[in-house]
Amino acid sequence: MNKKLVIGIPVGLAVLALAFFGYRQFLAPVPATPTAGAGAVGTTQTGPDVISAEGRVQPARSVRLSFSSGGQVAEVLVRVGDVVTEGQPLARLEDRAAAEAALAAADLELEAAQQAFDALTEDLDLARAVAQRAVAVARADVRDSERRVTNLDSPSKQTEIDRAQANVVLLEDQLDKARDAYEPYADKPESNLTRAVLQQKFAAAQQAYDDAVRLLNNLEGTADEIDVATAAADLALARARRADAERALADLANGPDPDALALAERRLASAQAQRAAAQDALDRMELRAPFAGTVVSVDLEAGEFAVPGTSQVVLADVSAWEAETTDLSEGDVALLAVGMPVTVSLDAFPGETFEGVIIEIGLLGQDVRGQITYPVTVTFDPGDVPVRWGMTAFVDVAVED
Repeated sequence: MNKKLVIGIPVGLAVLALAFFGYRQFLAPVPATPTAGAGAVGTTQTGPDVISAEGRVQPARSVRLSFSSGGQVAEVLVRVGDVVTEGQPLARLEDRAAAEAALAAADLELEAAQQAFDALTEDLDLARAVAQRAVAVARADVRDSERRVTNLDSPSKQTEIDRAQANVVLLEDQLDKARDAYEPYADKPESNLTRAVLQQKFAAAQQAYDDAVRLLNNLEGTADEIDVATAAADLALARARRADAERALADLANGPDPDALALAERRLASAQAQRAAAQDALDRMELRAPFAGTVVSVDLEAGEFAVPGTSQVVLADVSAWEAETTDLSEGDVALLAVGMPVTVSLDAFPGETFEGVIIEIGLLGQDVRGQITYPVTVTFDPGDVPVRWGMTAFVDVAVED
């Protein structure tokens, strides 16, 4: 009995020891770590001095180009490594000639529509000037006709005849002088300014002389029934022409005909739309560089069918380089800001480092093997080092403690 008791005591002590160890190891609560806010001393945790991340080199500007419509490739105008300018053709599809012909036809229709519209708007001032001149001439004809009728209805006085004869002599002299001044320039080009001025003076002198002679003849003539009837008919015709001229001028004062203007506007708008559609169809037959850069990829050959929407030519501006990180955790990215300086090194060029700056911090995180990461873009100047798109880059950012 005593022997069993002696043996049982050590066994019990061992069991108790194991139980206590297990409690301390797995069940006992962990004491809370004091914080600075709670009055603890020397327990404030700080961030790292340098944040390091891996990334990939990329050009500051790049684009993947593709035809917007399918078709057989007629020619590929560039190859990898070519430096191109903005707007330079890179590749063309077949059937371009038909698209060019459609564009030429659209250009002709647009030109005709524009001319028709301009004729109703821009030429309005000229039409008004012509109409005003026609009114002035018609009114002068009425006055002459009225004077002739008056002269035929009443006998002329000798003083009027004498005055008319003197006027004819005076105007004949002026006509001779105007003719003598104009004749040396008669063979000059019509664009000659002096010729134009002298010709106008000569024509005015001739008209004045003819009017004076006609008036003298009327004063000296003997009226009969036929002359009176003819003069009356001429007066009626002159008045009708004056009314027509004044009506035409009044119509122009209100602008072009509304219906004609609306029709011209619709035709012009339709021609512009057709021209834009034809240009768009032609543009779809050709790939052009949207900016100056270097061709870095060509996945296109003459004779094959170009599938719309697939990347066919990749263009990049390699005058400026960036690196985009791939593994910056959310904890690290919280310590970064746009404008912070960085140091960039490249796996392909050991020992080389480049100064740079953060230009963009991604707003959307990505789950990478259970860890949330954010892309951060930095720009750097590699100088003469021949960096390539896709090279592995390492970015170091110094942060405050």
